[in-house]
Amino acid sequence: MLYKQRGKPKMLIGLQALEKRMSQSHEKYEYIQSELYKTRAGYGGELEYDRYMKEVRTDYPHAILHDLYLQHEGVYFQIDSLFITPDTLIISEVKNIADKIMITENPIQFIKQSIDGKRKVFRSPITEVERKIHFLRKWLQLRKVESEVKGLIAFAHNNEIIIEAQPKIPIMTTYEAPAYFRSLVPSEKGMDQKGIMKLAQDLATAHRDFIPIPLLTRYRVEKHEIRGGVFCVKCEFAAVMKWKSLRWECTTCGTRELHSHETTINEWFMLMPEHLTNRGFCEFTGLTNRHTAKRMLARSNTQKRGRGRGIKYSPLSR
Repeated sequence: MLYKQRGKPKMLIGLQALEKRMSQSHEKYEYIQSELYKTRAGYGGELEYDRYMKEVRTDYPHAILHDLYLQHEGVYFQIDSLFITPDTLIISEVKNIADKIMITENPIQFIKQSIDGKRKVFRSPITEVERKIHFLRKWLQLRKVESEVKGLIAFAHNNEIIIEAQPKIPIMTTYEAPAYFRSLVPSEKGMDQKGIMKLAQDLATAHRDFIPIPLLTRYRVEKHEIRGGVFCVKCEFAAVMKWKSLRWECTTCGTRELHSHETTINEWFMLMPEHLTNRGFCEFTGLTNRHTAKRMLARSNTQKRGRGRGIKYSPLSR
């Protein structure tokens, strides 16, 4: 049973916002595009995994949670997908790599080979999974849950995978995962459906959305180097909207909408290394009436701190 679905990553949303607000002539534009491509590809691979996991039917009770972001003693760790059986929790690390994959034995290395024969070593998914196993075990121990924690690595493409020696963590393609989970034979002494349901709900409740550091800080882009404005979705962000007669109106196609500024507010929080103020909101959106800006901010998904001209807005945190 699915207890948590996957949402669109904030990192992906932020990179899309940064790309559309940067000049194509900016020295970092191509790099941002490559970062966006990798993030979008990773998300696509995870969605592919989720699609196959809908086929899972088992003879034992289970729970599935996609995209968990947990914290243990100040350390945060993200889990692409978690499968709970009566006696084991299995962390899936999903990789979306279209190249040929080679896994060497001594030392253990993951190498991808492109169609033109070029090889490149990439970060070991085994190391990533082992880290997550460690912290999830600690998280469970703190809550007196005695289930084992294991992992698997799933490649989203039907890659050619050459493995010199099978690592202790299973490696497979995403379409093989459902059969792998169906083949498991959990201990009869493990959790029943009620216990699995409670653990899944506890995990879902403990989840916190991943908030990336402001992207202008991360990529060392200056505020004046990005475009302000409320963009028209129907024009594919090529046109800026103006506030006119209680609506946002596109200067190109004439589309009129009421809440277009809310996307712009969310983008501010992902891009800017500073709190949002009424003045900053006016400058970024092109609004000329501070009272209109104040009403918009008050009705948006924000929390207010301070008084008078010292009021600052930040996103509502869960």
